[in-house]
This record gives sequence, structure tokens and C-alpha cells, in this order.
Amino acid sequence: MSDLIPFSEIAKRLDVEITTIRRTVSRVENDLGLTVQRKSRSSRALCLNPDDTNKLIRYFEERDKHVPSSGSNETSGSFSGYGYFYIIQVIPEFQPNRVKLGYTDNLDTRLREHQCSAPTALYAGTWQCKRSWDQAVMDSITRKDCVIVKNEVYEGDVKLFVQRANDFFSLMPDSNTIVGLSKHSPLREKQED
Repeated sequence: MSDLIPFSEIAKRLDVEITTIRRTVSRVENDLGLTVQRKSRSSRALCLNPDDTNKLIRYFEERDKHVPSSGSNETSGSFSGYGYFYIIQVIPEFQPNRVKLGYTDNLDTRLREHQCSAPTALYAGTWQCKRSWDQAVMDSITRKDCVIVKNEVYEGDVKLFVQRANDFFSLMPDSNTIVGLSKHSPLREKQED
């Protein structure tokens, strides 16, 4: 049982959120023949054995070849390391300048989660984003002229937040950007296999 691989480690390997792993496994475990396990009876961490982990990774790699890079359904962007950065107006009718900033693999699901406690929450803007950019985007758009309420909730000019996010993302590559491979790269050998 010690060779079990936690969902959190699989998520890191694939550069996706752990929730993406949980949702995907629950959707495809029967089709792929996966067996979800725990390291011990007391452990709450879900795991897969190495063979099942490899099946899941291959599934993600295959999906990445065929999944479009834009859109808001569950699979879009989430298998290529891209998800979405969002600005949500939490309670626009009472405090239109209060926003929640964040990253998600699934825009529809994320908005529904916020609407459980704030039924009128709505997106002020969304952008295709790598998970690794999340903090940089947040730091860039909240650098001045706003105040923090708590965690990722801020108060400020929503149009200014959106404009700064537009400016940030205009400088960043999108999921269609391909960086060429040097003729000296050891990765070239892997491509030829």
C-alpha cells in the first residue's frame, strides 16, 4: 500500500487542481478500470496505484491532444495546464465594488459554488490563465487603488480591475502558443521515439 499515489501528487504532475483530478476520476474510473484507494483506514487522502495513475495520466495526455483550448466546459483548458482567472462581483446589488479574484479549471462550477452563499454573484471578467500565473495576476491588478477585505476578496473600481487584467493577459501567451524545440534539446530524442 505504500506505493499508492495521492490525488494531490497526480494533480501536481499534471499541473491541474486536485478538484480536476477528483471530478475526472469520478467520471472515468469505470471506463478506465481505476480503483480509488486510501493509504490507510484513517487516511482521507484518495490515491491510485502506479498502474492506475499511469492510465489516468495517459487519459489526460490523450484528451489534451483533442480538447479545444477555449470555452467554459469542464474539459476546456484544464488538461493543458490552462484554466481561467476570474473576477466575480460577489454581491453586485449591494456592494458593486466588492470582488472575488481567483483561478479555476471550470468557470460554470466555480460560479455556482459562489452563488451558494451569494446568489447574485456574477463574472465581471474571465481570462484563460495558467495556474502558475494566479498570484502574479492578483498582485498586478490589486497593486494600488483598492483595499483587501479578506483572502482574495477586494474592494475597488471593478472597471480598473478588469482593465488591469486585460493589460496583464495581453502580454501573456495563450494555450495555442508553441515554443520551438532547440536542435540541441534532449527532448528532441523523446519526440522521435
